[in-house]
Amino acid sequence: MSDHDDLLAKLRRTVYEQGIESFHILEDLVPIEVQMEYLRYYDRVRKVSEPFVCSDEVAILFSPDESVDRKKKSLALLATIPDVSAYRAIETYHDCPAEAELHHWSSMALVSSRIVVSSDLSGHLQVYISSGLGGQNRRLRFFAFFSTGDGQRFSGSQREMVEREFSFQLRKADTVIEKFEIRGYYFTMLMLSPFDRDVRTSLNAAVAECNRYGNFLDKNFFFTNVKILSEKEIENMLEKK
Repeated sequence: MSDHDDLLAKLRRTVYEQGIESFHILEDLVPIEVQMEYLRYYDRVRKVSEPFVCSDEVAILFSPDESVDRKKKSLALLATIPDVSAYRAIETYHDCPAEAELHHWSSMALVSSRIVVSSDLSGHLQVYISSGLGGQNRRLRFFAFFSTGDGQRFSGSQREMVEREFSFQLRKADTVIEKFEIRGYYFTMLMLSPFDRDVRTSLNAAVAECNRYGNFLDKNFFFTNVKILSEKEIENMLEKK
């Protein structure tokens, strides 16, 4: 188990042990470095607690004359208060940001605001779960790629078997396949899996089932919720292997 896998397992255990029922997963694909930059900035803004007027910050956010940096501050400030109107303002801006470079930033502000408002209304602890690939509802998004064991292209029957077995195993695990692409001697998958399940068990089962008929899949595969690899990155990794 990698350090990353161990961290995810610990997070699942912590959520279960503390009885946390309400958690929020960032739905958009926001790079980890942007998430960390936002969270550090948001934490500083929240700790300073400088007084501000919500309507003034909303006006700044939608003003064509304000700078990107000033709007970053407005988004973070609005996300610190349990105010539904502040949440709606962030949501409206995020749906069609005037500044394209603030799309990821407004994604982060939106989930921050949702947590603050939900915590205030429910009186219960709300948790934010970070992932480079985001998620949906109570599912995390994962990317994986698999290759043939000998570097040979998939035959027609092997392609059919791969599609059938992986679809079957992931459906049993309540995992949604968003994208499935077969390219010569490897295939990639983008999937949404329930937070409380380790989908790798199902992926291993699919590999084992396919290998009952010719042992053509490499048992080792790449699996992450940090980023989607490009074709070039995948081919470079396979060449090194």
